Amino acid sequence: MQRYFVSENLAVEDTVLLSAEDSHHLLRVMRAKIGTKVYLVDGASQLFVAELLEEVSAQARLVMLELMDTRVELAPHIAIACGLSKNDKLEWIVQKATECGMHQFYPLALKRDVMKWQENKADKKVERLTKIAKEAAEQSHRVMMPVIESQQNLSTFIKQTEHYTVKLIAYEETAKAGEHQQLKSQLLAVKPTDSIVMVFGSEGGLAAEEVEQLTQAGFVSCSLGPRILRAETAPIVFLSAISYQLEL
Repeated sequence: MQRYFVSENLAVEDTVLLSAEDSHHLLRVMRAKIGTKVYLVDGASQLFVAELLEEVSAQARLVMLELMDTRVELAPHIAIACGLSKNDKLEWIVQKATECGMHQFYPLALKRDVMKWQENKADKKVERLTKIAKEAAEQSHRVMMPVIESQQNLSTFIKQTEHYTVKLIAYEETAKAGEHQQLKSQLLAVKPTDSIVMVFGSEGGLAAEEVEQLTQAGFVSCSLGPRILRAETAPIVFLSAISYQLEL
């Protein structure tokens, strides 16, 4: 069945209107008929079986039939912070990281970034990434849509992530130095109540002074193995390692 997200908190027998975009997909693309059943995730990450009741001014009205018991989310809250890679790469990271369980994404303006977001276009970039995260969450049968934060500099990011219990940096110089056990030891100690954030550079990597600033704020440099990974590959390797440690 198709899966859609809404922001409202719902209960069985409640009704809700899908957004214009989701209504178009259900009614025009999928050609759903009255009585068609879909999955619907509400604002509290509850999963319902819902039924199409009617079309109201080109919007689909659904009724909640049954609350499902589902456990598909990673227990620790996981945030990914990335420098601004080329547009298609950043979109790919958000899509695949959502499939792998990411909960939050921070686009960072770093010194060695290949791309720069113009201030008057930054909101559109976030909207685009949010749409990609939503579609990936639906496709991967998640019950939570990742939050895409606005672009921020490193100092602002450090303040916003002070509450995280595990703070890591993917730093290629650590890999070159042959240190490959730090990430493993960090993940072995992770508890379901933890919150994890990891910082990744763009194609240009992280500047030494940025790593120092993060380290002073309590972040720990880690290697993702003996090979140097592309900017778009590294976050997926990290999320896969968490999934292996906690889910498989």
